[in-house]
Amino acid sequence: MVRLYSIFFVTFLCSICASQGSTSISGAFLASRLSASINDFDKSATYTVDMISKGNKQPEIYNDALLFLVASGNFEEAYSLANTMKKLEIQSPALGLTLVIGEIKEKQFNRALEIMVEFGDQLPDVLKTSIKGWIYVKIGNLDSAIREFSNFRDSELSFDLGSYYSSIAYAQLGEYSKALEMMRGKMKNLKVLGESYEIFRSNILYLSDDVTGALSLLGDDIGSRLDNLTLKKLYDNMKERETVVLDIFKTPETGIADTLILFAGGGNREVNQNLIEIFYCQLAHYISGNEARFNIRLAQALADSNLIDEAINTLMMVEKSHLFYPKSKLMLAELLTESSREELAIKHLRDLIDNDTASFEVYEALGNAYRHRENFELAEIAYSDALVANTHSDFENKKLWLIYFFRGIAREQLDNYEQSMMDLRKALEFVPEQPQVLNYLGYMLIERRENLDEALGMIKLAVKQSPESGYIVDSLAWGLYQLGRYYEAVVPMEKAIELEPEDPIVNDHYGDVLWKVGRKRESYFQWRRALLFAPDEELNSKIQKKLKEGLIDSFGN
Repeated sequence: MVRLYSIFFVTFLCSICASQGSTSISGAFLASRLSASINDFDKSATYTVDMISKGNKQPEIYNDALLFLVASGNFEEAYSLANTMKKLEIQSPALGLTLVIGEIKEKQFNRALEIMVEFGDQLPDVLKTSIKGWIYVKIGNLDSAIREFSNFRDSELSFDLGSYYSSIAYAQLGEYSKALEMMRGKMKNLKVLGESYEIFRSNILYLSDDVTGALSLLGDDIGSRLDNLTLKKLYDNMKERETVVLDIFKTPETGIADTLILFAGGGNREVNQNLIEIFYCQLAHYISGNEARFNIRLAQALADSNLIDEAINTLMMVEKSHLFYPKSKLMLAELLTESSREELAIKHLRDLIDNDTASFEVYEALGNAYRHRENFELAEIAYSDALVANTHSDFENKKLWLIYFFRGIAREQLDNYEQSMMDLRKALEFVPEQPQVLNYLGYMLIERRENLDEALGMIKLAVKQSPESGYIVDSLAWGLYQLGRYYEAVVPMEKAIELEPEDPIVNDHYGDVLWKVGRKRESYFQWRRALLFAPDEELNSKIQKKLKEGLIDSFGN
């Protein structure tokens, strides 16, 4: 991750932490704390604003309210509160930045520059340099912007942000040859900026009539990334000579947003990480005018904070015509699938397919949605379609093993064991030591009592690769159990129960192992414990029978 300054983040958090030590703690204050602890920033904002309206003058309450209002996307009220705080001379690390962004949004650029001088000691140098430079671009003073961006040389950044932003500024003014000249200079380490840099570089080459160079570099980028749907779409647009414009960094405001996003992902934070990340992402989203790239970044931050509905609503803002639209829909489908709204996920993915985005990635997501819904027949079809789509690609696909793995799971669930094993073994051809694949195939062979020595060898290798996975360690214990090596199974079984104490299958297996080594009283305890964790109907029935009759082997013993 990009290395930025951590001092600002620590300072940013001080007032939040200090408010917890207040001697006058109201119900609203406690409610705001609780809401913040579960990332419900909208409720936290409501509670803290209510405290202010009732006369609370504590600076930390004002600071909390400002942070929560921005994090919940309520910018008008946040900007109003920030101006009130300024009049009351309430100090807050978030105040200056909020005021500056508000003035820029209102096109009061000179006022924004004045506020930056006023709050200069509270803003990180990287942000000050970026914002000032982009304001100069906005008001048409390119020379001042380039001079300002040159100040990045004095920062602790490990990459050449100044030359990069200067190149972008030239491109925004249509001076593509000048932008390309700077891009071909000795700018260092810009690959750390990832997809946005790769898209901009390709745009500039294409707009400078170097289509071959643009396609060549973009092809290399696609081959080196797992998540490359957006780059593939850009590649196809360029290859088909469709109109290509600046797909990102269309305005100076998006330059400011880009720097805010760097801060959202940087620094060493010990507390309130979700709040600070979302604060920066919301500001970037706001100042950019809801530009697609920042919608997606905000949605990711919201999803990471378990604000799934908010993330979904943010992704729905991405326009169909935008380069990032397919990526936003894939992320949307993933969130819908993970929140058990598979039907909606499937609808969005089908819409993509019907609108000429029938790509490997879309079929993969469709298969995942069907598999999550336990519609394994349609999942198998979708994964097969993904493999067909891959045959039409010009690029190496580093995720092929995953499709074979997932299709193997679907086929195993459909009792198509031979084809399932073929898929799982195919996956291992790509990733011979992948622990999840080794574990799944090994466990399946053990359950079918086939090739037990090979299966145990697979699972031992899986444990070596992933020793803290309770499910994989459980598979090792269960393999030893199936081989009749009951006493050897005890230690890995105890390790598995330590790693996955609330899994019904692991608890049931532990009970079986204990029975076989003569610890029958403990077996009954473990089987009863397994029932506490909602086993499926089949496992529940088996456990109930064992509680009545004990563990009976195939010989009736």
